[in-house]
Amino acid sequence: IVYKGNPYADHNSTAYVTYERGVEVGCWGLCINAVSSALYSYVQRFLLPYIGLKGLYFMGYFVFGMGTSLIGLFPNIIATLILCSVFGVMSSTLYTIPFNLIAEYQREEEEQMKLRGSNHSPRGTGVDCAALTCMVQLAQIIVGAGLGALVNLAGSVVVVVLSASTMSLFGCIFIALFIRYVE
Repeated sequence: IVYKGNPYADHNSTAYVTYERGVEVGCWGLCINAVSSALYSYVQRFLLPYIGLKGLYFMGYFVFGMGTSLIGLFPNIIATLILCSVFGVMSSTLYTIPFNLIAEYQREEEEQMKLRGSNHSPRGTGVDCAALTCMVQLAQIIVGAGLGALVNLAGSVVVVVLSASTMSLFGCIFIALFIRYVE
């Protein structure tokens, strides 16, 4: 989108060279994504006492939603590379917060079971983590299967980041309404 190159052009053409330059810069974007994911994963521990797991979850989705919408609205190289950091925030959020919530919910459930005098938990943390991991993979399969049709329907790949932004903002609403706050 940013470079307006053509992967199907002749290999010695300007359009193809432009496409390759876009791929190269995209690789830098992936690097920024990985670094920001690692940094945000570390910073989460300092933010947790102030805003809690639900706040971190909401913030991750919100930052991602706003960042991807800005990438779709302002597709230039500098903005895109800077905003690649929001993908790292999202991946860090996606692969840490839900698992922490599961651990907290399990701990809460075990305490309630002890108060009732029962030592038997209906299921283990591993089962919940496995189900969560399967849902993340299922979501990626659905996106992978439907994104090509969406791009063909819209006639532009900008729809990818705009639909990601929209779904992320729906995720914010879901988090606000359905995720229980845990101490």
